[in-house]
Amino acid sequence: MKFDEILRPSDVALELRARDKSAALEEILSEVRGDARVLHWEKLRAAVLQRDAPALAVGARGLCIAHGRTEAVDDLVVAVGRSAEGIVFPEIDVPVNLVFVAGIPSAMDSEYLRIVGAIARVCRDQAMFDELLAVPDGEAFVERLAAATERL
Repeated sequence: MKFDEILRPSDVALELRARDKSAALEEILSEVRGDARVLHWEKLRAAVLQRDAPALAVGARGLCIAHGRTEAVDDLVVAVGRSAEGIVFPEIDVPVNLVFVAGIPSAMDSEYLRIVGAIARVCRDQAMFDELLAVPDGEAFVERLAAATERL
């Protein structure tokens, strides 16, 4: 599965308003409300929020990949939020600038691991992380991320 098949430009929030972890996850989850792949939005929300998604530092920036394995989605669903100022996540000392949220059907073990691993590897590259912070729109974000994951 290619990244541009699971992350849609309309599910990329380039200017998150949230300033804390909980509000950021809620704001990003709202991007997939009404998505045909989401069978039960409230159950997806509960699955993602139930896991305490850790954040990690990438240089002076932060990244979070929140996910929930659930039957509330019938296909892999990804949304992302970007914050230029950064969001406070208590577990790290740097602000989090990119927050990914994924809903994964329970049966998709290997695909789930591949997608989450690809996001982490791409974002550990400081130049690519900076590029994702600078793209002008959701379409460019998806294109850059998809191209970077193809090279892995």
